[in-house]
Amino acid sequence: MALPVLHKAIFGAGASDFYYILTSDAYEGIKAQTGLEKVADPKGNEEVLPVKELLRTGILWRIGIRYKNSDGKMKSAKLLVVKGKVVGLFGDNAADQLEDKTYKLAGVDKGKIERISGIRKATFH
Repeated sequence: MALPVLHKAIFGAGASDFYYILTSDAYEGIKAQTGLEKVADPKGNEEVLPVKELLRTGILWRIGIRYKNSDGKMKSAKLLVVKGKVVGLFGDNAADQLEDKTYKLAGVDKGKIERISGIRKATFH
């Protein structure tokens, strides 16, 4: 299992409208669609918020994706998306959608995203 990587969850238009989170390195090349940007040079003093808290408050949403790997088999994965980007995923503008984008994990191409399999609500027990 890959170690978590520091990302910025950018939720507004202002330069200070973001939270730091630790999550998998699965957002390379899809920053514009998800609103998550890998921090290239972490300083070590970033205040990291738990993903669970941002899911609970609605800033982050979890969606499922289906992608086709190099063997042609359909696989599934879950991604985090900033709330403001969710509308674009289901809109008509192709630049805002995840379909036909390459899904990478830790820099390794896993396959082309075929479809979004649905929005998953956070559940806390």
